[in-house]
Amino acid sequence: MASQKQPDYRINLRPYRILYWPILLPFSLLLAIFNKLSPVPFKIYSIRVDRIGQMAANQEEYFSQLELGLLPREFRVFVHRDYSSNNALLGILKRSMNICQFFLPLYDICQKLGGLGVSSKKLLDMHGDDAQQLAAKTSQHVELSQAEIDEARKQCIEVGIDPDVPFIPVLGRDSTYLSSIGEPTDTNSYRNTDINTYIPAMEYLADRFQVIRVGSVVRDKLKTQHPKVFDYSLSGKRSELLDVYLSAKCHFFFSTGSGLDTITSNLFRLPVLYVNFTPVTAVYMLKPWTSFIPKKLWLTTEKRYLTLSEILERGVGDIYTPRELNPHGIIIHDNTPDEITDAVQEMEARLDGTWIETDEMKERQELFWSHFRRKNPHLKYSVRVISSFIENNPNWLD
Repeated sequence: MASQKQPDYRINLRPYRILYWPILLPFSLLLAIFNKLSPVPFKIYSIRVDRIGQMAANQEEYFSQLELGLLPREFRVFVHRDYSSNNALLGILKRSMNICQFFLPLYDICQKLGGLGVSSKKLLDMHGDDAQQLAAKTSQHVELSQAEIDEARKQCIEVGIDPDVPFIPVLGRDSTYLSSIGEPTDTNSYRNTDINTYIPAMEYLADRFQVIRVGSVVRDKLKTQHPKVFDYSLSGKRSELLDVYLSAKCHFFFSTGSGLDTITSNLFRLPVLYVNFTPVTAVYMLKPWTSFIPKKLWLTTEKRYLTLSEILERGVGDIYTPRELNPHGIIIHDNTPDEITDAVQEMEARLDGTWIETDEMKERQELFWSHFRRKNPHLKYSVRVISSFIENNPNWLD
């Protein structure tokens, strides 16, 4: 049987195994014996770097577990089996983790022999969901260096962004990035969205902020002429460092929930507004400094939207492709431009300190979470659903 083709982003070790196996195999076996006897074993962990969301979220979950004393005593080194999706972020992580590719061949041997108690895929297999909200209990673990800040500010000026004026990155998910790296993707996935439905909200924000469309590979151009709305993604001048800087220094991040915003929410503990968020059951991953509005599930046979309790009871809250939802007679509707603009206005008011939250709004928030707590009481829920969405969709909370 022919060996399976590796993804293009995978570091190919196969041609070199004949060289390093004879040298490192005895050392691997000695390490296995050492770890059996030592109270502080030597472990090699593989980490996820091929997708920027997992690179940020998985490693932040590790940092939080380490700070809270939830990990055993070990001497740890880290390797990655894939090429990095963002080398600037990888460099930042290296200052807090002992990431050393010198150990990759040794990791490879140990994994082929079942791990030997030396290598581990524990961090690689993390979902980065931080189900217990450990980030809210810990401090920030990474920082941009002054040299990185200086270089990023220089690049901002070259691109046409004023680094001294507050800015808001905007990210609308589509299937273009996954297609570009050769990963399977459902091009009709309901997680995708039309970035141009964000234009009214972006133009509203642009009266006070620089609004910067981000994303390394995108499909559609922005249909706006507003001078403070900048399509950085299609400028031809984006850089990996600037992607990280814009995520780490923004007023807030305006997103659908896709990779880059994880740098903002998880690593740098900054506010994120998620619109067109789906699947709704994934809200347990969102942090207490974030807000969101979900997409709505339309029941075609009855021509109405499913309520939140119906979504959870029918088990359709965690699926988001037509091939999965069509048998249930369900399609998903994007948020309207008005819903998105209302969400932006509330987010801005909350951050400005001008938002007034009534007792009724607080009760609705609690009702929202009560549905999830009944279904999954072991999970922690802390994100805020935008009040205007609940007010304008009163039956949704039934």
